[in-house]
Amino acid sequence: MLIFTVSFFFTLAIIKVLYPLAVKIDLLDRPCERKHHAGNIPLIGGVAIFSNFIISIFIFDLLTVEVLSLLGAFLVIIILGVTDDYRSLNFKVRFLFQFLATMILLIVSEVELNSVGNIFGSGNVQLGRVAIPFTIFAIIGNMNAFNMIDGIDGLSASLGLVVLVCFYFSTNESNIGNINSVLIIIIASISAFLVINLWAKNKIFMGDAGSMLIGLVISYFAIIFSQESSEVMLVSPIVCLWLLAIPVMDTICIMIRRIKKGQSPFLADRGHLHHIFLRAGYSARQALVIIVGIASLLAGVGLVASSYGAPEWVMVISYLAVFAGYYHLLQHSWVLMRWLKLIHKPADAS
Repeated sequence: MLIFTVSFFFTLAIIKVLYPLAVKIDLLDRPCERKHHAGNIPLIGGVAIFSNFIISIFIFDLLTVEVLSLLGAFLVIIILGVTDDYRSLNFKVRFLFQFLATMILLIVSEVELNSVGNIFGSGNVQLGRVAIPFTIFAIIGNMNAFNMIDGIDGLSASLGLVVLVCFYFSTNESNIGNINSVLIIIIASISAFLVINLWAKNKIFMGDAGSMLIGLVISYFAIIFSQESSEVMLVSPIVCLWLLAIPVMDTICIMIRRIKKGQSPFLADRGHLHHIFLRAGYSARQALVIIVGIASLLAGVGLVASSYGAPEWVMVISYLAVFAGYYHLLQHSWVLMRWLKLIHKPADAS
């Protein structure tokens, strides 16, 4: 509780310090065709989370080789994100920095997805020689998933918080030392950001640095908590997919649709799930609550099914069924919009 409280208020204090600096150096998000917020908003959420992380690990004496690797990977992503917030970078440059951050975790902490679990019912599927490339693909993919879904106030941060809180309660009876403390620091930082982002008069945005940082740290915890080779395995890999259901499904579906249209899968548009809610007349806050509620429900399904001993292959089939339904709804967004309008009176403002 002490770590959470200190990290929470440190983050609030850091945001207060960074706010006028962001305005002075023009680190601001301005309204445009795709962004309908009011006024110029500082993009300092990620920098605040990173700054608090540095301060907290030294205050609570948490510095280990693993934490140092996280710190190095975070620094690379913060540099990438802040630069990208200043000027939109080519996706190849983004991938290069994301690859570098991932390699820091792979080399220093030996974070590796070497198994995807018992997904066929005949024993754990080991990845062998493809473990490293698969790990790189998964981490970079998750960073971009949280970055791409960050389209309304608090969405990426709230979805990340759902995953991290689930991890925290999974560790409740486990003695995992510094890792649990690091988890609490990140949860506290994101919580503080959400307070300012959703309720403060002088709001701030996460920025690309923040959304990618969340994707990175969740990837780290998902891997170490789901691998038998780890000393702190808590859940199976398929459970992690249930925890990450909305960001992963939304990103894959959107990229497939763009490719089918002959567009770049990295082209920004307004076709995400939250955009459908907005076009159906829901406010941004209503869309946030509903989407986070759905994400929490799916995460709960994964955790409960696992705790009751559901076979992993059954959880895989169930997950694919949910994904198929999600894909169908997003590919036929006009049908989803019609349903949403029928069950809800449109809000006066988004």
